Amino acid sequence: MSNEDYFNILDLGNSNIRFSVFDDKLNECFSDKLIKNLDNLNLDNFDGIYSLIKRAEKKISSHINNIILTIDSKELFPIDISISKNLDKKLEINSFYENLTLELINIINSNYSNLEIIHIISNNCIIDNQFHHQLPNNKNKVGNLKVDYKLICYPKILVNNLKKDFINKNLKVIKIYCNSLVKAISYSKKLNRQKISFLEIGTKRTTLIIYENNNVVFIQTIPIGGEHITSDISKVFKISMKEAEKIKRCFNESQTEFSYNEDISENNITAKEIISKNISINLLKKVILYRVQEIIDLTFKKSNFRSLNINLNDNELFLIGDGSKLFNNNSFYLEDKFDFKSINFYEETDFDICNNALNFYLNNTDKPKTRIRKQGIFEKFFNLFDK
Repeated sequence: MSNEDYFNILDLGNSNIRFSVFDDKLNECFSDKLIKNLDNLNLDNFDGIYSLIKRAEKKISSHINNIILTIDSKELFPIDISISKNLDKKLEINSFYENLTLELINIINSNYSNLEIIHIISNNCIIDNQFHHQLPNNKNKVGNLKVDYKLICYPKILVNNLKKDFINKNLKVIKIYCNSLVKAISYSKKLNRQKISFLEIGTKRTTLIIYENNNVVFIQTIPIGGEHITSDISKVFKISMKEAEKIKRCFNESQTEFSYNEDISENNITAKEIISKNISINLLKKVILYRVQEIIDLTFKKSNFRSLNINLNDNELFLIGDGSKLFNNNSFYLEDKFDFKSINFYEETDFDICNNALNFYLNNTDKPKTRIRKQGIFEKFFNLFDK
């Protein structure tokens, strides 16, 4: 089998690096991962990544040239923007939409030259004064189109440095995706809900994605995640980050109640990491609870999704990401009750995460790129009035 017959997925997380190879029948041929050392957060892991790839090449007896990359970075930058345009001569909807999207890209490149667009999401649109949740799939000709776009961007310096690292090893990154969005889209299809949301608590960031009518209607990210809980434990009890991470993970399936109510008794956690350090479980639970409360507050309280008329009463929230494992089988009694219909923990596997990226890649083929002609200053001025 030639190397073109394989799909190579690298999920570059902040705590786990996963690499999977799928054949042309979409069977997984290789899967392995690296776990980053929290005691050395600035460690360059590229040698480890290259070692994963070399092991994969040995397993499939083929050289790997291309990588589909999903990344988890606290530098994620979402942008909401609406664009409308009137035409004297009507145009087919799809052609109109493509022209509008090219204009959008031009606007972002002009005003956010330091950012690289990773995803362009369009949902609500108004076509000839009629509202639609999604762009109709027909060849009708229209004269007016307004589209609400949501963009996910990363700093260009981050994207370029990643590509450069792989080029230095004769590897080409053919696509880069945001793993939070890719996972949310995949899980929403599996769960088949009209209204569904995902809160991914990663290592260094937390991302909220809200769906309605199969559309992404809200994206919010904050640069705080599970690593901050680990850091709090490390500082309060004066232990290393590695030891603090082990202690935090003792609670992942411990059936513990985290509450501000002092009357709730301790559960019998007998982990040797806690006993050997003579750590108070009550104090440890408070340290975890306060940071979890902050993550929830910053994600929800300071969000503006209520101003967008998003009703959460019939929306189900699913917790994903490595940091959300604290919520699995544990009970958190937070200060505020949020309006979601239900809050559930969604258990992920390494296969799920890489397979999500593969399916996203296969379902999102590239459209032909149109060269954008550079506008002169007078043309830009007059185009301000041609809306």
